[in-house]
Amino acid sequence: LDYNATTPIWPEVAAEMAPFLFEHFGNPSSGHAFATPCRDAVALARRRVAAMLGCKDDEVVFTSCGSESDNFAIDGAVRAWRAKRRET
Repeated sequence: LDYNATTPIWPEVAAEMAPFLFEHFGNPSSGHAFATPCRDAVALARRRVAAMLGCKDDEVVFTSCGSESDNFAIDGAVRAWRAKRRET
């Protein structure tokens, strides 16, 4: 099988996602009450990922796709390189 672009989902992941696929599907960035369970779930996911990585919650950034992640990483590397270059 070719898992280059997609991979099967683990049953545990599907179980965690199910409420947000069928019941709570509001935009977590919205200001209305319908978004609250989604916002809380994103915050919990961010805390879980941060704990696994040993970093702070606000250092975890979720992106919508690989291209966005790549651009975010390249931008961060360029900014770090420019900052280091100014120091020397």
